[in-house]
Amino acid sequence: MSQSLFDPTEVLGCSRAEATALLRGRRVTPGEVESLAMSCYDWRGHLRDPRSYWVTVSQASRILHSSPSRVRRMLDEDRLPYVTHASGVRLMRRRQIEERSRTAARTD
Repeated sequence: MSQSLFDPTEVLGCSRAEATALLRGRRVTPGEVESLAMSCYDWRGHLRDPRSYWVTVSQASRILHSSPSRVRRMLDEDRLPYVTHASGVRLMRRRQIEERSRTAARTD
């Protein structure tokens, strides 16, 4: 599996200028950027973005070829990693959900 370069604009879902302002122009770790995203990421603006860093339950259900209720159950049972946005919405990292989908497809 190839690792791509970490891009704060992807995680924050904003422009480079907006990311620079949010991060106050300083160097930060991926964890710091993800933490900031939990308060400022506009998840509603990325519901139809096929490359968004974060996915919602409905997006994850499409990727996993499963129902939203099954994905919620998996989240409730801690079978999928997620973070909770300030709005209360559970968000998952797209790459983790896509990897889970590929793994499931190989074992079918």
